[in-house]
Amino acid sequence: MSVSLKEDALVLITENDGSLQLGSASPFGLYYHDTQFLSGYALRVNGAPPILLSANTEQNYVATFQLMRAEGATLGTARHAAEALSIRRTRFLADGLRERIGVLNANPRPVRVALELEFEASFRDMFAVRGHHEVAATPHEVRRGPREGGIVFERVGRDAVRRTTDITMRPAPDRILGNIFHIERDLEPQGVLTIELMVIPREDGAGAAPSPDRFDDAIDALNARYRRFLRACARYTTSSETLDEGLITRSALDLRALLEFHDSGPYPTAGIPWYAVPFGRDGLICAYQTLGWNPEIARGTLRLLAKYQGQKVDDFSEEEPGKIFHELRRGELARLGEIPHRPYYGSVDATPLFALLVAETVKWTADREFWRELLPSAERALTWCDTYGDADRDGYVEYGPRGSDLRSQGWKDSPQSLSEPDGTWSKLPAALVEVQAYVYAAKMGIADLYALDGDTTRADRLRGEARELRERFERDFWMPDQGCYAQALDGDKRQVRAVTSNAGHALWCGIASADHAATLVHRLMTPDMYTGWGIRTLSSTYPTYNPMSYHNGSVWPHDNSLIAQGFARYGFREEAAEITSALIEAGRRFPDARLPELFCGFQRDLRFSSRPADYLVSCIPQAWSAGMVFLCVRTLLGLAPDLGTQQLLIDPALPPWLERIDIRDMLVFGERMTFRVRRGAKGDHVAGGQGRLAHTRTAAPA
Repeated sequence: MSVSLKEDALVLITENDGSLQLGSASPFGLYYHDTQFLSGYALRVNGAPPILLSANTEQNYVATFQLMRAEGATLGTARHAAEALSIRRTRFLADGLRERIGVLNANPRPVRVALELEFEASFRDMFAVRGHHEVAATPHEVRRGPREGGIVFERVGRDAVRRTTDITMRPAPDRILGNIFHIERDLEPQGVLTIELMVIPREDGAGAAPSPDRFDDAIDALNARYRRFLRACARYTTSSETLDEGLITRSALDLRALLEFHDSGPYPTAGIPWYAVPFGRDGLICAYQTLGWNPEIARGTLRLLAKYQGQKVDDFSEEEPGKIFHELRRGELARLGEIPHRPYYGSVDATPLFALLVAETVKWTADREFWRELLPSAERALTWCDTYGDADRDGYVEYGPRGSDLRSQGWKDSPQSLSEPDGTWSKLPAALVEVQAYVYAAKMGIADLYALDGDTTRADRLRGEARELRERFERDFWMPDQGCYAQALDGDKRQVRAVTSNAGHALWCGIASADHAATLVHRLMTPDMYTGWGIRTLSSTYPTYNPMSYHNGSVWPHDNSLIAQGFARYGFREEAAEITSALIEAGRRFPDARLPELFCGFQRDLRFSSRPADYLVSCIPQAWSAGMVFLCVRTLLGLAPDLGTQQLLIDPALPPWLERIDIRDMLVFGERMTFRVRRGAKGDHVAGGQGRLAHTRTAAPA
């Protein structure tokens, strides 16, 4: 078990008692810019580590550990010797790790208390820590030196960056022996010894944004930052306490914790603990999911991605003009160019998703200045789709093979996710079904904005290209015998004939014909695809199906949220509500009502009231899983912005278990909107909206 905290670019992963193993190659530690600034941290009370009683990390940036120290204590029995001490550790991340340790003498007589705190700092790169890259010999080893009230670890890397970990304690230690702080006190009955620690990482003297010096002031400032952010978000409340206090509140806190704050605005990092960095695809989908919650996330995401948009051809990083990055790392190995993540561009779908999100963000915000700012980047993304993304000019965006760091470059990026029935890898280059859908939606969305600008020539051209893509897509991807679109066209332009959840993205983007849409909805809701907790990534009838795999039969909440909106788009509101209800039912069964990145694709067993099975190395929390609930509520309400009339279209279809949804201060077209939907015998009733809501019945795409 581990405990993770995150705030901006700082991430802390520890053992469940808050410690970090000494003298080990453990991946746990305090990370800043993909570097392990603290790798070992041990607390000993009267010569021994205390025993963990409980740990609490409900808020992602604050952790509380309740421990005890008792001479001769035996776990599993009620026997504890005298001299029991209560130890409480409270910590959070601000400009570094801040921790307060309190020791209570829970004895009727005085006790001598001796604390030892031992530290280690390795300054290893994240990729080296996780065994993904061999590290060359370093010219400078870690050095340790004294400073007032503490010590400093230092290493000058091969990238010539001086990295330091500054550790201080209040009150100052009685003595410091090497890397161990010592303090001793005599405590009267119910007496308390309190110490405070600061562990501050820096690169060439610069670190995270400064925070108040005092522990209490620093936590108050952090809490205030959370409150300011959440006040700027729309507030969702419903008739379901389970939904409100569980998924909605939990997801809001998780999303805030996952944000990094750049000059360009907030960016949702992918997931804790190992992917708490900017990813293109993850950030774009999360930003789309949360447009009705906080559109500033979309603005910040698009601006950062535009800043790093590809300018040249680089085979190592897979950069190409107009391309959007897959992953951005900032550690020593990335700075040296020994890994391609500076950033790495090995993603086939992030670029059309970028243009798609530009269009959707402008439609939600009516921000014409933002439209003018991002239009050149959106156009470069569409140009990439038509040129570098379609190297053989067959009209489809494809990827590989290029000696890539990733063999699979769609959202299902595990090596075996695109396979023939015998398990062999499908031949590359591959044109994935969902990528063509993203290109279609991107061109249609950007065309809508050009039309509103009066540029009918460019709008008509993009719509014509999208219609041609749709005709080819229907001809080449549809599998009549399966009632589904193929997962991909392989390097020989043959269908990869797997029934997958990817096909549901064709509904989300509107590329599917109305006739095929009805068949596809039915196909995705059959038992080989629908588990009762959500739609599987791969049909259980396909030979490579494995419900415990990463992409070949598992259930991904974000994937299902997009599919549910696709169902609703074509008028299948009951099926959309069914998926949403299943995800909410699954979410409330996970610890802290927090949906993980994915879970196993076993069938739901109503007879024995089972819960979804964990995928053991799933990120928790994860950005697009946290964003799921906000998109699902949007789907239940049938919300869609009409930029031309500047009205928010609403077509609610609440499931039987949900009587009411209240939305307060939703930011649409630059104004706050508050409204309520109640389910009634004669249909759902909408109230509020200050005249900006238009109650309508959504028509399926032609």
